[in-house]
Amino acid sequence: MFPSMGISDVGILELLESDPRPTFVVATTATHSSTPIYANPALRRSKLLHDRVVELSESRHGTFWDWITVGGPPSTRSARTSVFENTCWTRTTVGKEWIVVGSNDEPPSGEMMRGLPSHSRGNSNSLLQEVAAPVTGTVTRTVPGTATATRNAGSSDDGEHGSIPPDFIADQESFVHVINMMDWATTPLGPLPHWPALLQQTFNQVLADSRPIVIYWGEQLTTLYNEAFSKLCGSKHPALLGKSVEDAWPDFCEKIKSAMSTTASKQRAGEEDEWRFFVEKADGSHEEKYLKWSIIPITEQNKCLGFIQPIQDTTSMRLWERRTKMLIDLGDMLVTARDVKSFWAKLIQELEACRPTYDIPLAILYSAEEDARSSSVAKVCRLEGCLGVPEGHPIAPSKLQLDGSDQGLSSSFREALESQNPILLQTKDGSLPSPLLDGLRWRGFEDPCREAVICPIRPTKEENVLGLLLLGLNPRRPYDNDYRQYISLLGQKLTTTLASTVLLEEEARRGRNIAEQAAYDQAMLKEKLTMQTREATESVQKFQQIAEFIPVGMCFGNQRGNITFANDAWHRITGAPQVNPLTPEGFLSCVIEEDKPNVQRAYEELQRTLTATIEFRVRRPVEDNYPLQHPIGSSPSFEKAGLDLDTDDGGVRHVLASLKAERGPDGSINQVLACLTDVTLHKKAAEEAIRKAQQAENLKRMAELATVGMYDMALDGRLLGANNVFYEMCGLERADLSQVSVKPFEFCVVDEDLPALKKTLATLVKEGKSQTAELRLKTKWTETDTNGNQIVAPRWVLATFMPVSNSEGAIQTFTGCLSDVSLQKWQFEKERQRKDEAIESKRQQENFVDMTSHEMRNPLSAIVQCADAVIGCLTKAQELVNTQPTQPNYNSANTSNPSTSAPDTPGGLCQEGTQLLRDSIDNAETIIACAQHQKRIVDDILTMSKLDSNLLSITPITVNPIHIAQEAFKMFEVEARRVDIDLTMVVDRSYTELNIEFLDLDPSRLKQVLINLLTNALKFTKNGPTRNVSITMSASKTRPEDRTSSVQFIPRATEVVWQGDGPASPVPAENRIYLMFEVKDTGQGLTEEEMSSLFQRFVQANSKTHVKYGGSGLGLFISRRLTEMQNGAIGVASSPGKGSTFAFYIEAQVPGKEACREARAAAEAVGNILKTSSNAVGRGPSKGPFTMAKPTKKLLGPQIEGVLLVEDNLINQQITRRDLINSGCAVEVANHGVEALEKLQNTNRADGQFPLSLILMDIEMPIQDGLTCTRRIRELEKLGHFKGSRIPIIAVSANARMEQIMEAKAAGCDDVLVKPFRIPELIEKMMTVTRPPEKAG
Repeated sequence: MFPSMGISDVGILELLESDPRPTFVVATTATHSSTPIYANPALRRSKLLHDRVVELSESRHGTFWDWITVGGPPSTRSARTSVFENTCWTRTTVGKEWIVVGSNDEPPSGEMMRGLPSHSRGNSNSLLQEVAAPVTGTVTRTVPGTATATRNAGSSDDGEHGSIPPDFIADQESFVHVINMMDWATTPLGPLPHWPALLQQTFNQVLADSRPIVIYWGEQLTTLYNEAFSKLCGSKHPALLGKSVEDAWPDFCEKIKSAMSTTASKQRAGEEDEWRFFVEKADGSHEEKYLKWSIIPITEQNKCLGFIQPIQDTTSMRLWERRTKMLIDLGDMLVTARDVKSFWAKLIQELEACRPTYDIPLAILYSAEEDARSSSVAKVCRLEGCLGVPEGHPIAPSKLQLDGSDQGLSSSFREALESQNPILLQTKDGSLPSPLLDGLRWRGFEDPCREAVICPIRPTKEENVLGLLLLGLNPRRPYDNDYRQYISLLGQKLTTTLASTVLLEEEARRGRNIAEQAAYDQAMLKEKLTMQTREATESVQKFQQIAEFIPVGMCFGNQRGNITFANDAWHRITGAPQVNPLTPEGFLSCVIEEDKPNVQRAYEELQRTLTATIEFRVRRPVEDNYPLQHPIGSSPSFEKAGLDLDTDDGGVRHVLASLKAERGPDGSINQVLACLTDVTLHKKAAEEAIRKAQQAENLKRMAELATVGMYDMALDGRLLGANNVFYEMCGLERADLSQVSVKPFEFCVVDEDLPALKKTLATLVKEGKSQTAELRLKTKWTETDTNGNQIVAPRWVLATFMPVSNSEGAIQTFTGCLSDVSLQKWQFEKERQRKDEAIESKRQQENFVDMTSHEMRNPLSAIVQCADAVIGCLTKAQELVNTQPTQPNYNSANTSNPSTSAPDTPGGLCQEGTQLLRDSIDNAETIIACAQHQKRIVDDILTMSKLDSNLLSITPITVNPIHIAQEAFKMFEVEARRVDIDLTMVVDRSYTELNIEFLDLDPSRLKQVLINLLTNALKFTKNGPTRNVSITMSASKTRPEDRTSSVQFIPRATEVVWQGDGPASPVPAENRIYLMFEVKDTGQGLTEEEMSSLFQRFVQANSKTHVKYGGSGLGLFISRRLTEMQNGAIGVASSPGKGSTFAFYIEAQVPGKEACREARAAAEAVGNILKTSSNAVGRGPSKGPFTMAKPTKKLLGPQIEGVLLVEDNLINQQITRRDLINSGCAVEVANHGVEALEKLQNTNRADGQFPLSLILMDIEMPIQDGLTCTRRIRELEKLGHFKGSRIPIIAVSANARMEQIMEAKAAGCDDVLVKPFRIPELIEKMMTVTRPPEKAG
């Protein structure tokens, strides 16, 4: 019983009327449509929110309305909550007819929803350059705990909140300003304009993202991040920009690097991980954060250039889980209190036991009561317990007088007595005095609290405060909405549990009073009534009380069959009307027609035996809303057994009746007692049990027929049951498990996998979640392959472990299955072996090619340079001979016929010497031609190696195509002149009409094709009667075709997909140019059969070609592949005896203005170098190659005074040193890297006198190689050991693979020169790397 106007008298509408949170009610019965039938005052006061709800109900569609009427999609976090208009709503069903939808917070005002400024950008690509002006017309609002929602003016909002990228806020502009103003040149990334395009594009996208994202770029993993991540950096921003990953995550860098290594090898994103992180704020304090992250590689052409680390802030979720668990544990403890005194003790006890203690660093609990000694209504507070407060501390005196005293926090406690909500105390405003905090033993992070709350504890809002709880707030978390909600829920939990305790104590007191009153009444009755009357009255009262209390229907009938008495349970079960007396016909009208004969037979049996039992069915009235009766004392058993009993009985009740008759003195029945029990659910339970038994039998049969091993085990590993496949996998014999204890995992799993198995089972018990593990069993897996060979391998199984808990939630057993994955493991091992073999084969092939290239290029370099020197000396000698005056001949006998002069005369000797010099020069030029031919063979072998290994790639740069063609043309001028071939070059009008100056293409690959075609043209033309070779260069905007060309192009190869086949992205049509080259000769020509076999590997026109002309048969094959890789083609047209025409075209791109400007400046610089070299050396009458005679003036510029030559080969060392000295610079020689470091100490870059301008560094050297020496030099430069600017270093190597060239540049070399080389090439490289940068403007 409740007192008048108690809690049972409060209706739902009264509760909603007083609730400050917006709430409305929707009816869902068939007589109503799903429209709001009620809105409380809080919702009506928020006109904007109220209009949106009405509008949504009229449209009757949208995710929020579906959630109201149906219950929400299953993918949502909870079917009871949803977000609408930036507010979280809760849905509750009352009486199956009404849906109450209430918000979890007070609504924002209309002013807060309107007029919020926003900022946006027109193009994310401009983030790194300038800050765009803000754009109006959008409204952006961020709700704590939800994703940022952006709603354009005029757009519809039906409650769906997707992940929409937010507009940039004003702070974003300042962040981008920091990015643009930062000195990036001091970082490993270099100046901002020099960043790779991929890095700029990726960084722009990251800046536009609202999520915290970090980029780690390059080998040093340089850090870049967006504004969202800068908030996680705290005071470290913006110092972390441009730093390494060790600076960004000093505590987790190793884990991040490990994840980077894994994702880079797999070329895909890594799995997500989570950690706790403390953000250091500007005031030096720390903020607790929980972050979830993953690693995504940034790749280009299968090379990992960097990584992206998106970060998700899971702090709210983790804190909510931690705090919710604390509230649940607190509620479970407080409900056990029986009085208010024990309530305080259990509260402080549970707060102390709560783990972790981060959210309760300080707790002080006071009970409040009226001060009996005071005449006023002042209260006195008594200390019930505290946490983190030493005994006797002034902040928590044992007793507080709240009558005006300022002791401790008395003023704040007085304010809390009058407040309905917790009040906040802060050190910054003085409400939490700092002196009172000295000497406290802080819990949790052990940091002093800067804020605290005082929670008034009262049973109901109308009652007085019974207690005050002061809680120190977590110093590493802000007091935000989540924290306020947690404190609010804590206050509600304390209020409800205290109310229950007060009511329980009041009920106990009331029971004692009632018992005392009953005893007094009984004593009075004993005095007033006689013993016999009192006993009769008590018997009747007891019987009636029992009859009304028990759930069994009881009735009495007289000799005529009329029912004279029946309790409420009887009427509820039978549905009979409550009339007295009830005739037999009135009772039978309630019985189902089919069961009426059974009732008649029961009455007949009752006449004979005086007892009868019968089961029948009665109709259930429509207005009967009483629940069906569960079996007495057994409903928990139904829940344990998992029986889902449908309470819908179809309008029929099953009744079990027991009848007992009493005979009168005359032998006739004068009274009948009947007891009726509602057994409807008993019948359903029996049917459900039969169904589940059948289902269990079916499952057992399926388990026996399954192809996986299925088992059930106890926690100690004892087998409880398994199918046949499990026994076969484990190699066990079936046994009676009720008689024999079998622990299969202990002796069936190999010893090496037992620790992993035990760890998995321990995790299963600890976490209560399903686990999986891959295990090896001691039994062998056998299989027969297609050739009939038997395969024997270890048996691998994928074991699944699923916990089985009892009704109390304790894990008793675990079940699972064993899936045989031996075949997959065997196949994986075979694939791994094949992969290792392939990698080893590729490595051996590369080593062989490198060794061959190195051993052939080294002597070729010496041959070429020596031949150049010989030509130079002979040319100088020829000039000296030609300048000698002719000696007069005074022998008259010989003057008449000069032609008959003796060969030993001075004139004859001069002519013979001149001829010898010419022959020697021709021989030296032949040596150079042979060396160049040998070099081309080495290049072809290296190119074929790259093609076979799929390593050859196209690297377009901005060049002048005419200069590239002229370079190839000049390489064959001397050889053509030597064999009397007219070699010409023509630039077609189609090229000039397109106004082409520079194009983006790969010059080395273009030149390689031209060299191959010119080599063949000169080789097959030098012995013909007519010796003409011409190069024609043309261009077009459309792809050349056979019908518009002089040749028939070879179809593109489709059997191999080449790396770098085409550009990374399609060239725009407006910038696309097709360059076409024709090499035409007047050689012997080709037949149709010979042309059909061209452009194949190691194939020449016919079997006599190699004998007569030499060659390897690789040139045309390589040329075909190189043109196809540049999105072009190659073809031939020929007639026997008339010559051949070879033509090819490639795709190029028109570069931008900046690229053209840089290319033009580089071309001018190279032109000056070549002009200087040409003027310095001069050329003789024959326009031969560049030769190293002793110059008349210095070849090198003034910026090159001295060169340090690091070379271990004495021949190359001697030749290069001599040519450099002849070029006009001083030379110092070192034999290896260690000696080079010692020689550096004697230069003007250290404390010596030698004027060092440049270093020529050989790579392959003993003691210390060139790359190691280069790295050491760069390290010493960073440490400031050398004076002046950076020392230019040119690497000289016979290894020409691109990977080796890139490795040299990565080690610190400024450029790489591949052997064999000629002195003009070396001089050009030296002038390029030492040229000072041009000044702006």
